[in-house]
Amino acid sequence: MPSTTADPHGPSVATAPKLASDGITPLTTGARITGSATYPIPGGISAGKTLAIAINCQGAGRLHVQVKPTGISFPLVCEEGKVSPTMNEVHMSKDRATAALQVTAEPKVRWSFAVGWDHSPPQQQ
Repeated sequence: MPSTTADPHGPSVATAPKLASDGITPLTTGARITGSATYPIPGGISAGKTLAIAINCQGAGRLHVQVKPTGISFPLVCEEGKVSPTMNEVHMSKDRATAALQVTAEPKVRWSFAVGWDHSPPQQQ
């Protein structure tokens, strides 16, 4: 019979994803979020840097993530009873004095996030 005990080291929506273990400097984080929200990215966007966005979601529904005002966006499908972790890294091509992570979520979706700069992103091939 499989165990129903949650892995205490696994992804969670009760805590923000850990970016530091990947060598990424966190800028802003949030946890236990339900519904839509917008979080400023401290310091804005710097051209030539790689922005890392980690999101954990749980609950039947979808999330839509946007980095304002860059036009970068991606959807996520979330499942009931399972935490779905996602990590996206995006190379920034323009400076932006202000920026924000905007997440639009269906009402039954719970999520957590972390945003930071990856100082050693993988090389493009």
